[in-house]
Amino acid sequence: MKPAWKDVVAGFSPAWFASVMGTGGLANVLYQLGQQSGAALIGARVLFWLNLIMFVVLFLPWITKWFAHYDRVQADLKHPLMSNFFVTMPAGCIILGTNFLLIGKDYFTPAFIQSLGLLLWGIGLLLAFTLAIAGMINLISTETIGPEPINFAWLMTPVVNIVVPLLGNLLVHAIAPHDPALAKLIHAVDITFYGIGLVLFLIISSVVVNRLILHKMPMPAMTPSFWVLLGPVGVGTVALMGLADTSKALGILTNVDPIKFLAIILWGFGLYAFTLVTALTIKYIRAGGIPFTLSWWAFIFPLAAYTLATLAVFNYLQVPVIKIYGMLLVILLVVIWLLTFVKTLIGTLNGEIFAAKPHS
Repeated sequence: MKPAWKDVVAGFSPAWFASVMGTGGLANVLYQLGQQSGAALIGARVLFWLNLIMFVVLFLPWITKWFAHYDRVQADLKHPLMSNFFVTMPAGCIILGTNFLLIGKDYFTPAFIQSLGLLLWGIGLLLAFTLAIAGMINLISTETIGPEPINFAWLMTPVVNIVVPLLGNLLVHAIAPHDPALAKLIHAVDITFYGIGLVLFLIISSVVVNRLILHKMPMPAMTPSFWVLLGPVGVGTVALMGLADTSKALGILTNVDPIKFLAIILWGFGLYAFTLVTALTIKYIRAGGIPFTLSWWAFIFPLAAYTLATLAVFNYLQVPVIKIYGMLLVILLVVIWLLTFVKTLIGTLNGEIFAAKPHS
């Protein structure tokens, strides 16, 4: 039985915006391949419009819940696991903004795209910072957090802070020619948020790994959360290389090679992370399978970010084997996105997806 609108709003999970992150991430990957493949460019454009529709549709119950069921919002914000999913909304804003700056320029005027990009960037960074502070206060002040809710989904807060420069870097290049002062301000904010996200990643990842080593493994439905580990690695690589380029464009740096060298070192850890999470996923599949929930979208964006990072590293180093690796990641990303999107669509149409929490 399909739930009524009021029930959908009351039980609406903030994790829904992970679908916007994943779809937007795949759109950007395909757009990067668009110069070599007309099919990839068409796919990027289709996903751009799909992602815009998804964002608008999801925003309606999201904002309604804040006013109609604020008590449930508060309960989710205080939950040691569910609270981590609130950052998918500001991250969705940022990723949708990158879609507009990259793909939307084929359909809209530069003035409109820059204005919308600034709006989405501002909303994204304000919510990212607010939720990062609120989430840490919640964790510190809660006295009875056991090992069960601790998993790599906790890394979503660092991810969204590192995501901020992805849109900011594009805005700097677009705005610098006619407003260099604003471009430098955006750049300074981007560097600040990169620092917030990177240090949070180092702190929180150590807590999560400690929990996974000392306690039993999470339930199968939480398998996709392992893939969030790829998020800070992938986004961190792309954002840092972008920050280097924008610093050079603004005249702040003259030689960006050392920074890009550090970014490639970070990307190198991604090989270990990708192999690890793949092995753990196979382990869960062989042990009985992974039930479908909204948490499956955690497979998508981290992999998209790591794929973008791999393509960026290839463009810089021009090592053929890295390109082959990147194309294999693209294929895997497309397959997992198609599977997750279809399952999400079916679950939405029959109402089953609204009956379960993303982590259940």
